[in-house]
Amino acid sequence: MEQADLMLTSAQIGMALAGFAGLVTLLRRPGPRADAGLNEIRFRSMIELSLALAAFSLLPFVPVKLRLPDAASWRLASAAYSLAALAFFGHSLRRNRRIMGRVLIAGGVTAALLVLCLGMSITLSLDAFGAFPGIESGVYFAALFFHFLATAFFFIRLLYGALPGAEA
Repeated sequence: MEQADLMLTSAQIGMALAGFAGLVTLLRRPGPRADAGLNEIRFRSMIELSLALAAFSLLPFVPVKLRLPDAASWRLASAAYSLAALAFFGHSLRRNRRIMGRVLIAGGVTAALLVLCLGMSITLSLDAFGAFPGIESGVYFAALFFHFLATAFFFIRLLYGALPGAEA
């Protein structure tokens, strides 16, 4: 697996973002108008996405170490990643409704993030079923990249929300 360094770096980035998000959340002093529900969703999403980024950056190593061929390893990892993205999508919908009373807590931004998540799940499912022969790893890396973008978005929102007088 030639991409080992990139995968390990992605896992390290995911763990670093999770750690920094925890520190920012613990050290921040919410203003009087801070919305606790929205902050909870952002923090939980940040941690879940960061840890998932780390896990799915490492997952392709498991089938390779079990001596599966490269294409089969990527397809198996894509199947697991697709199911996890679909589960996160459903979990996010339920959590948003439970905590905020609605699914689209930030309007178009939430809709875009949910579409990205669902699109990743569909693309990874197609990869798992062999729709992209010869470029299975590229599809997987593309999913990791978009996953990273979503994680970075939540991280930035947490940082901006921690600034004095900021309304996240």
